[in-house]
Amino acid sequence: MGMQDAELEQVRRLLAQVSYRDWTLVVNVNRYNVANMQVCTMVPDTETGNPIENRGRPLPLCPQMSDGFILDLVFELIKEFELHEAAERFSVAGKRLFHPHQPDGVPLFEVPAMRRAPSSLSPSAPVKEDDAGSAGTEQRGAS
Repeated sequence: MGMQDAELEQVRRLLAQVSYRDWTLVVNVNRYNVANMQVCTMVPDTETGNPIENRGRPLPLCPQMSDGFILDLVFELIKEFELHEAAERFSVAGKRLFHPHQPDGVPLFEVPAMRRAPSSLSPSAPVKEDDAGSAGTEQRGAS
């Protein structure tokens, strides 16, 4: 059974007290009647630079969650969102090394780790495609 209107309103009141940048926390009920919360903010599109509304992944809510647990989840959503944004904007010698999206544009749940740095980090030496391209696809724990 989904959350009742009064329970949703209580969560909304709690989230309205959270302050982080100019971001908002949104509570929705999806088509399956499952309540969830998301981080929402305007960010510049990495390709066009135009402002776009960006939402983090939705996390489900249930009536048994304490306020403290919900706030812990909010903090995790913010950290996840920040990591994603950092991966989109981090570059060396003008090349993005981390790619937080699948080829079809769907966001990854985890940004792949870099196991190798470019052969040279000096501005005069460009990052070779094989240095940047293969590094983001290695598995965790690889040497």
